[in-house]
Amino acid sequence: MLIEREEYVARLRDLLELATSGHGRLVFVGGEAGVGKTTLAAAFSDTISADVVLRRGACDNVTTADALGPLIEAVPEIADALVDGSGVTRFRLFRRIRDLLSESPTVLLLEDVHWADEATLELLRFLGRRIDDCPLLVVATYRADEVGPEHGLTLVLGDLATSLATTQLSLPPLSTAGVRTLVEQFGSSFDATELHDRTGGNPFYVTEVLSSDSTTVPATVRDAVLARTARLSSAARTVLSTVAVLGHRPELDRVVAVSAESLDAIDECLRSGVLVADGDRVAFRHELARLAVQLAIPRATSDDLHARALVELQQRGSRDHRRMSYHAAGSGNRSAVAEHAPLAAARAARLGAHREAAEHYRAAVRWTDDDDNSRASLLDHLSYECYLTDELDEALAYRRELLDLHERAAEPLASGDTERWMSRLLWFLGRNAESEAYAARAVDVLQPLGDTRELAMAYSNMAQLRMLAGDTSGTIDWAERALRLAELLDDRDIRTHALNNLGTAMAFTDDALEGTTRIMQSLELALADDAEEHAARAHTNLGSTRVMRRALHEAESGLHDGIAYCTEHDLDSWRLYMTAWLARCAAEQGRMAEAEHHAASVLRSPRVAAVTLMPALVVKGQMATWRGDDARAILDQALELATATGETQRLVPAACARAEAAWIAGRTSDIAAEIDVAWSTALEYPTAWELGELAWWLHMSGVERESPIPVARPFALLIAGEYATAAGEWKALGCPVWTAHALLSSDDVEDAREGVRVLDEIGATAVRDALLRDRHARGQSVPRGPRSTSRANPAGLTVRESEILALLSEGLSNAEIAASLFLAEKTVSHHVSAVLRKLDEPTRSRAVAAARVRGLLAN
Repeated sequence: MLIEREEYVARLRDLLELATSGHGRLVFVGGEAGVGKTTLAAAFSDTISADVVLRRGACDNVTTADALGPLIEAVPEIADALVDGSGVTRFRLFRRIRDLLSESPTVLLLEDVHWADEATLELLRFLGRRIDDCPLLVVATYRADEVGPEHGLTLVLGDLATSLATTQLSLPPLSTAGVRTLVEQFGSSFDATELHDRTGGNPFYVTEVLSSDSTTVPATVRDAVLARTARLSSAARTVLSTVAVLGHRPELDRVVAVSAESLDAIDECLRSGVLVADGDRVAFRHELARLAVQLAIPRATSDDLHARALVELQQRGSRDHRRMSYHAAGSGNRSAVAEHAPLAAARAARLGAHREAAEHYRAAVRWTDDDDNSRASLLDHLSYECYLTDELDEALAYRRELLDLHERAAEPLASGDTERWMSRLLWFLGRNAESEAYAARAVDVLQPLGDTRELAMAYSNMAQLRMLAGDTSGTIDWAERALRLAELLDDRDIRTHALNNLGTAMAFTDDALEGTTRIMQSLELALADDAEEHAARAHTNLGSTRVMRRALHEAESGLHDGIAYCTEHDLDSWRLYMTAWLARCAAEQGRMAEAEHHAASVLRSPRVAAVTLMPALVVKGQMATWRGDDARAILDQALELATATGETQRLVPAACARAEAAWIAGRTSDIAAEIDVAWSTALEYPTAWELGELAWWLHMSGVERESPIPVARPFALLIAGEYATAAGEWKALGCPVWTAHALLSSDDVEDAREGVRVLDEIGATAVRDALLRDRHARGQSVPRGPRSTSRANPAGLTVRESEILALLSEGLSNAEIAASLFLAEKTVSHHVSAVLRKLDEPTRSRAVAAARVRGLLAN
């Protein structure tokens, strides 16, 4: 019965029409359990014409989710490629699935994706970003009441929220009128208003009540289901218990074999409507009914059914280790769990369902004795899967237990490698001192054992830690050790990792070109080997080192390449980190609206890592400061995060942004204290650019400190008062704010006037005012004349209107502009109207075109 759902079927039909014309769509259909998502999907499926392929798959919660289970059900052609997974990366597999689904107009219906495994959710994200040019409609149903803030589906929905190819539909409960229609169709004497009030209009609850022959409304859905099943024979109830234990759509012959009941008992369940037939399979009408029956099964009966189900799978030679592990655990069969759970975990991990792999390994660990020889291997794999799923505290705890096992067994090679892993995990947790200690211990334990891969990895780990700490000479030393061993062992993975560390360190020496070459070598190896994480890290380090050296044009180009790679491969954490560096790159070039846009896109993403938050917060705070807004809370957060790391590359940008804010606000006496937060750390492993910026802000406060190395030449020129030369060098680097610092420090009033023009043009009015204030305090001539942005904008646009115009040129909607600039959407609408009025153009597109003609926007 389809009641009060006609408009939703019509909406799906409209989306299908779009998809069949080559504009694919992904639609998420949400609602509470029992609200009718499956009924809606079935009704829509009945309307699909014969020239459209319908593929269906479903998730279940009987046991740990099956890796890509609903996709294998819907697209069985991919099953062979998943048997051993050799040579098939996730990206290539997903692309193959997309190509298969796009061969002809297709509807892919995936039910209950709130129970989906990690790999299936990643595939939905993949398709959502690449479906627009496919003749494909994907319909994914889910229970909205089971999807919390940390749920994997929540993250997918958030990532796809701005995609024009993604739609969300929410099914409401039935109205009183809808319930009355059901009551009439059942010929029931129930009062529709009372039934609606007691059931909340939940369609499944209502129909279970109406089917139970009860004269009162049961208190819960479970009570309603059990009232209905109580009328069945003992044999039929055994069948129901069997189907409940077997789970998602078991085959008829399996039900007969495990239940030891006849087909007549199954027919009784079908006639009652508790079970429904699906080809040669049966299923409960709703998962709520299955769960109600399962919870009512006595423990002894449940154990017996699980044991019989396990035997039945073994006798048929099943390779479904996930289900065999589930039934083994359900029947208390320790040896069978120990046999099948690790195999199920390995398959899940191979297919990218790392959350599910961790669950299987946890089960194996729980059912394995402490003295079992396999326990160490299980802990090793479990810790790794927890690391991949960002459960770092748990990953570390398993490594500690593993280290204890290895030390008690006197296994130094395994102990050293475990300590190296603990070092890595501790660094991710921000516990740098402990990380360094375990890294050193790993090397000490492994060195006496000779030239091993474990030692090479320990060397490369030391190189990475030294690189992150800013210790250039230490990084080069450890990286070269790792590379020598990598060559000896012919290990490309270690070579790729070590080259990246070495190149990143060398990028801050006099041999920066050689450093860049080494990172490029690492990138080429990673791309050739489909080593996505290595490739993303190489792209990141190429971009970030160039930004720090103010090689901004190369940095921008490289970061865009890296972001494109990570977007294509769905490496979101790396994409966001590079976007934060792109924000800093744009800020250095004075493109304030663009910098804020990039920073905002990072900050509004869910579950952003601290190392990514820091540069985004610094840029956001700095842009606000340049405009004259109070950014202390933002910069406080940035400093708190940076301090926790103790790393120079995190501390220096936060300290400098806070020092600049103090200077702009006229709190000159606070500058030295802000710089001191990073000064001692920067001196430990000094680099010319970081010390240069720190020294400049100290200079602005009247404090001069000796640097252990020459600071970067553009900063040295500023500090030495060679303003004309400094302005030329900063201009050549493409840094307008630093150029203006030099120009407005010059005695030449024309230089100062040019500095004002530069800052007015980019909208850094607070920087302009602070430099003019200092100029006046030094007794230098202050350039007169209008300071309004109309000098830089012949159309008379304000700074904010210029920012809005720049974002309009990127094709952003009012909502997206509001999110980027942290404004209300209504405020943005007013600014857009002002831009159109001042440019005398009727539409946004014509305003952008006119602005380009008039030189207000770059072509």
